[in-house]
Amino acid sequence: MRVAEIARLTGTTVRTVRYYHKQGLLPVPEERGGWRDYDISHVARLSRIRWLVQAGVPLKSIARILDSPTDEVVSTDAAVLDDLSGALAVIEEHLTEVTRQRDMLASLLERAREGLAVSPMPPRMVAFFDRLEAEAPDERTRAAVRRDRDLVDVACYSGHMPPEAEYLFPGPNDGEDADALVTYGQDTEDLTDAQVEERAAKNIARFERTLGPRRCRELADSVDAAAIAPLFKLFAHLGAGGARLAGEMERQLTEAITRWRATP
Repeated sequence: MRVAEIARLTGTTVRTVRYYHKQGLLPVPEERGGWRDYDISHVARLSRIRWLVQAGVPLKSIARILDSPTDEVVSTDAAVLDDLSGALAVIEEHLTEVTRQRDMLASLLERAREGLAVSPMPPRMVAFFDRLEAEAPDERTRAAVRRDRDLVDVACYSGHMPPEAEYLFPGPNDGEDADALVTYGQDTEDLTDAQVEERAAKNIARFERTLGPRRCRELADSVDAAAIAPLFKLFAHLGAGGARLAGEMERQLTEAITRWRATP
C-alpha cells in the first residue's frame, strides 16, 4: 500500500508518516514500481506509535518502548518505566492546569451571565466594591475604594488571597457599608492605634460570624498560618498607607486561627 493509504488507516497524515521515518521510529519500506510499498507490519508499527503519542509519551521515548527485546518483560525495563512515569507526570500536571482553567472559565461565564464584573475576585468581594463605588459620597472616597479594589484584585490574581477571605468583606445585608464608606473617606495614617485595632477586630468578628465555629475550626486546621504573612505584606507594600492596618489584620487573624484550633 502507498503512504496515503497507511496514513488514512492509522488516522494521521502523510507528512506525519514521513516525519516518523526521519526520526527513525518507522522503518522505510522497500520501493516497488517507484513507490514505497507499506505492508501490515508498517501499519501495526505506526498504530503503536500513534497510540503512544496519544497517551502523551514523548517521541524520544517511543522507540525505546517499542524496541524493547521481546524476550524481556517490559515492566522490568527501568528506562521504559521512567519514560512512562515521566509522561504520566506531565499529563497529570497538564490535567491539573486544564482543570483549573476550566473552573475559572466556568466561574467567569456564570458571572457574565449574571451581569457581574469579570474579575479574579469572588462575587462577594466584587459586590462589596460595586456597592461602595456607587454609594461613595465624594471622589476622594471613591478613589480610596477603587485603590483598595485594585489591591484586592492583584492579591486574588497572584494567588495570595485564600477563598475564605471573601468573608472578611461585608455582605449587602450586614449593615456595614455606611461605616466602611466613612473609613474609606479617612486617611488610614490618621487613625489612632485603637481605631486600627477596632477596624481589624470588626473584620475578624464578621469572618467568625459568617462562617460559624465549626467552619472556622476546619479552616484553622487546614490553613498554613505562615501563608498569611505574604498576603498582608502585599497589602502593606501596595496599600498606599495601609501598612498599619495590614499588620494589625495579620496579627489578629493569626491569633484567631490559634484560638479556633483550640476550640473543641
